[in-house]
Amino acid sequence: MLAQLATAHPSIVDNGGAVIGVAPAAGFQATHLMETSIPYELLMDREHHLSKRLDLGTQSLARFLFNLKAWWNYSLAFARNRKQGKITQGYAVLPAILVVDADSRVAYLYRGTGIADYPPLTEVLSELAKLL
Repeated sequence: MLAQLATAHPSIVDNGGAVIGVAPAAGFQATHLMETSIPYELLMDREHHLSKRLDLGTQSLARFLFNLKAWWNYSLAFARNRKQGKITQGYAVLPAILVVDADSRVAYLYRGTGIADYPPLTEVLSELAKLL
């Protein structure tokens, strides 16, 4: 999803929006991504304040290991030469996508059920377009 948002970033900004990523750990990975391929800011939330506030929950190690959708997505990314970095302390943290309005209210929230569970980018952009 980071790469898809990077591709859509110019269009989002041209239409008055913004993109901010939040990650649970590994500041060195965020720094590397911002220096090499991500045109927007990635913020760290090591204590998982945002995850807790949004009630995203966590997944067990067993659910992580047997998450076929995630492994399929990782395989596709690997085939495109986009390799997953080291998973650092964060396999249990579930992903989310938010669209926030100008008054800082959450207008759209997608709660992932496992690592690499994101909505289609078209859905996210559609929700954003409703606000712009």
